[in-house]
Amino acid sequence: MAEEPEYYRAQPLPPREETSRGYGQAPQFGPVGGAPQWGQGRPAGGPVNVNVVGGRSALLAYVLWFFLGHLGVHKFYLAQPFQGLLYLVLGVTGWLTVGILIGWFFLIPLWFLMLIDLFVIPLRVAALNARLARRVGGY
Repeated sequence: MAEEPEYYRAQPLPPREETSRGYGQAPQFGPVGGAPQWGQGRPAGGPVNVNVVGGRSALLAYVLWFFLGHLGVHKFYLAQPFQGLLYLVLGVTGWLTVGILIGWFFLIPLWFLMLIDLFVIPLRVAALNARLARRVGGY
């Protein structure tokens, strides 16, 4: 069997210059007076990828829209509290007064707004996640 090329072999890590100093006591970022080591510093040019953890989920927004949309819960999840309150007022008032036929005047606009939300939810989720990525990435 042929011998492995040298670049396939595991390379040992360079020795540490200092011992571990404990939590919160690390020296400044990068070596002092020298070129940055591997993995330190920002990439030259090009975009920086930011992996957003904890962003909003379009699937969860749709589940909330489907099951609790009349209460506006999906609007609260998508950081639109005033619209959430509007949905809550329209939904509760509509369903409490539907027996005397006044409730239909509240429910029909609510259903129209919910139909619009069916198409707007992905845009809102993308906007919230982009804002979170900008805030985390320092832009």
